[in-house]
Amino acid sequence: MDESKITILTNSENIEELSQILSEFLTCNGNDFSFPHLCENNRRVILWTALFQHLQKPTSAAVHAICLATIRVLSRDKSDLENLLCEKWITVLIEKAGLYSLVGLENEAMVPLELPPKDVAVEALKCLCNLAFNSEVARALCAHTSIAQGLVARLRVYKDIPFKEEIMLFDMKLLFILTALRHDIRSKIKDELHGMDYLISCLNELVLEASEQNKDFDASASGGPETDFCLLQDHQQAIACEILKTQFNLIIQCGPEEPLDETEEAMFLKLMPVLTTLLNTRTSNEEKLVELHSNIANLLTSVPSIFYPYLTPEMNKNETAANVYDERNMDALQSLVQFLHYKLSNTTNTKNQYENLSPILTVLVKSARGSRSQRKYLRQVVLPPLRDVSRPPEMGSTLRNQLCRLLTTPVTSVRDLVAEFLFVLCKEKVSRMVKYTGFGNAAGHLAQKGLLGGARGAPYSSSSDDSDTEEYLQAQPHIDPVVGCTRPPRANPFQGMTEEQKEYEAMKLVNLFDKMVSEGVVKPARVGPDGRPQAVDHVMELLEHQPNRSQS
Repeated sequence: MDESKITILTNSENIEELSQILSEFLTCNGNDFSFPHLCENNRRVILWTALFQHLQKPTSAAVHAICLATIRVLSRDKSDLENLLCEKWITVLIEKAGLYSLVGLENEAMVPLELPPKDVAVEALKCLCNLAFNSEVARALCAHTSIAQGLVARLRVYKDIPFKEEIMLFDMKLLFILTALRHDIRSKIKDELHGMDYLISCLNELVLEASEQNKDFDASASGGPETDFCLLQDHQQAIACEILKTQFNLIIQCGPEEPLDETEEAMFLKLMPVLTTLLNTRTSNEEKLVELHSNIANLLTSVPSIFYPYLTPEMNKNETAANVYDERNMDALQSLVQFLHYKLSNTTNTKNQYENLSPILTVLVKSARGSRSQRKYLRQVVLPPLRDVSRPPEMGSTLRNQLCRLLTTPVTSVRDLVAEFLFVLCKEKVSRMVKYTGFGNAAGHLAQKGLLGGARGAPYSSSSDDSDTEEYLQAQPHIDPVVGCTRPPRANPFQGMTEEQKEYEAMKLVNLFDKMVSEGVVKPARVGPDGRPQAVDHVMELLEHQPNRSQS
């Protein structure tokens, strides 16, 4: 945009002329993210000032939407953005978004009769999202306004807004950005404005709305029986994801779980049934379902484990479910298992292992620890009774195979989570862990826990669901516990050698091992009293304190 057009925007009151100039700018620059030509002769400041001046004039109402669209595009460029903004301009955007008109509402009956037009309100929200994301100054200015009160107040009146889908989506995006990047706004929304309660209510309303739409569709389409599942439309799925991300910001836990007060406990008791229902919903395609489940898993990482049993409610007499175990509905937990399977199958390198796998693995570890029924169900799905033991545990495409492969990943945080998950499913029994993973895969985790000596971890119930199959019992004497599978018979390498040749080969092996030790390639160790490996100074120390093999 050249100086002549900026001058017209500054001085002209001709609506058609203003609209034409701004439309041309949006057509040419609608997909751009930087505008270096505006750095010359202070053009950027003059242009922004002209746009906000028109936004404050009632006589320019016809171009308010296109002015906001222009600001939205310009706000993508971070160049000198900090110096452009002022509290007055942020206030103008908040007013155009219809948020100030909601501040001070004390009950749902006090719904404002007038809101800005849809295109104006939505464009203003988009501008606020861009500015809050790109500028710390913008976020600080927002913190000094009543934007938090306006956003929370609007959570209560969406059903009375005719264009609520668009408003809800960008309200939630703005709320997510502000709660993610401003601690003071996050604390205010959580503690003073009780934002979590309203966000949970919004999720409930979304699910109920989707269920009603499904019922209406079934009735009009076939006249047959109603379907049991809930299908989220694309706009509902997008809003739900933004709500879940905002909730994650509000309850994120950076340290160990702390005692909850009554208010927090009541909040989690309301949240868990909604998350259970969302895990059982469907979407228009797999990509959107994965996105939904990913946000639910992220949120669940901050939910205390004592509330995890609510993911698998007890079955009523006339209730049906696709996955039932111990008289509980396991559909939501099965959705998390399927999400894990998807993540494992689509994580092909170590670069993004932590980001992709850490949340869902954390959730399943907490689930297995928090509920006996959930642990037994997960054990049944992830570690079913062994039948074919001819291949190492890490070879194959089952959940067990994929998880065993991760026991040797260089990403230590993922490796430890996988090992902990499998160890809990094995009721923290060393022998059972070795049986399903092989000692070579499990050795690192057992060493960390001081269990190399074979001791048992935390106590579990005495009842055992580890019934060995007939195929496993037949193959058991031939299983190599180090690799966790049977090995074909191998020829004796010393066959046909004289005693002198055998002694020669043995000395070569001793010399090679001594060289590796002296050069620091390997360091001999033994299992200490604490069950962890302890280094020894000389190989001969390995012979000390050995058990008497004859006294078995």
